[in-house]
Amino acid sequence: MKTPAPTPEDLAGHLAIERFGSTAEKVRATAALIAAADTCWEKGTITAFQKQHKINAQVWDKLVWIAGSANLESLPPEDLPASYTALYALVVMTPEELQAAVAEGLLQRKKPLSSRAILDWTKAFRLRGRGIEQEVPLTLVLREDLSEQQKQNLLEALSQVADGFGAELLEGKGGVKQAGLKADRRKTLAAEIEEVLIKEIGTVVAAAPEDLKSRFGVSSAADLIEAPRATFTGFFQNLVVKVDGVFWQKYGRAYCLKIARDFNATESRAERFQLKDRLQKAMEKWSKEIQGFEEMVSDIRAIYMSR
Repeated sequence: MKTPAPTPEDLAGHLAIERFGSTAEKVRATAALIAAADTCWEKGTITAFQKQHKINAQVWDKLVWIAGSANLESLPPEDLPASYTALYALVVMTPEELQAAVAEGLLQRKKPLSSRAILDWTKAFRLRGRGIEQEVPLTLVLREDLSEQQKQNLLEALSQVADGFGAELLEGKGGVKQAGLKADRRKTLAAEIEEVLIKEIGTVVAAAPEDLKSRFGVSSAADLIEAPRATFTGFFQNLVVKVDGVFWQKYGRAYCLKIARDFNATESRAERFQLKDRLQKAMEKWSKEIQGFEEMVSDIRAIYMSR
């Protein structure tokens, strides 16, 4: 049955209850409402709504795709993952990939099934389809300039060595790593972290004094997540009256998740390096004073910042 288009007020009320949804059923219900709105609302209304409710246009489009996905319709509802990011990772699979994923039991793996696990499986499957079992990234550094002929001779010699091990030498900046898939994966992870953060700090921000929210120019957790890191940190430091160590005890995990979110949201390698370094320094400073802090940071880096 076709979902009737909601009014902006109705959709805002729906999103206020649980954002995009915490189960596959709820996410798909939200997606159906957004798809109906996308079809019936004026473009200006959509843009204004996205801006007002801090919904990235790409996230909006992903939910529209989820609503009309034949891939999701072909799968048992009980097998579907519980986040929109993971659902979208299934939506963009080809029929061949989806069929193979089902045959190999991907959807029956340990729950919750994350978008990262699905995208990693998809990348591995695409490499497998090219007869590639493993890829070893290498950088060839020349100590002096070579002529084009010398470069060609060098590559041919390396190719012969690789062939002796049953490997293939591929020249090119990105190899077969599928840079586009990696970039999409980071964007998906950033959105996934935003969902986690909203659940963790949503009630705290909502209950914070209005004068504090006004001072920092935020009205919701979504505003704070989108804000610069100095604003994010300053807000919570003021909430605990800047008592030394209390910020890290109460909101250290939220801060680390914010770092991980920004890590995946940026396209700058230099900035990603700096953000990893921030977490390393925080871990070195507080791991001895706050029980479990080192393990928490290590988990966040492993789950969200490994690539």
